[in-house]
Amino acid sequence: MKRFPASVKIGAQILFEFSAENVELLDLRKISGIVDWYLVGTCESSAQMSAILTELQKAYKQAGGEPARVEYKELTRWAVLDAGDIMVHLFEQSRREEIALDELWNKAKKSVLAEEDFAKKKKTTVETGEFV
Repeated sequence: MKRFPASVKIGAQILFEFSAENVELLDLRKISGIVDWYLVGTCESSAQMSAILTELQKAYKQAGGEPARVEYKELTRWAVLDAGDIMVHLFEQSRREEIALDELWNKAKKSVLAEEDFAKKKKTTVETGEFV
């Protein structure tokens, strides 16, 4: 797995935990003076999108980053969360195809992210004791 900053790891982990699909990362560091990363994911519903946004805001706040700002109107089928060096774009599938961020930013280095690289490690515990 490539090395990514904490902001990317946090965002990708949450997108995968909440079952976002087609998660991609655009590296804009050499082509944008505004933001370093676009993390993009597809959601099946506005409820899923809202849940992801809520968790992202909590996680970035807990990580001590700058307060994340959100632009989201349910009818647009697209949400953007700005957390400083990263912007997370969430789309419903048809809207993602319309906007085509990867084509708009075609000079960005694109990585398709794999869930197993960002999923939380499950702790295995062995309990000792007797069954009652």
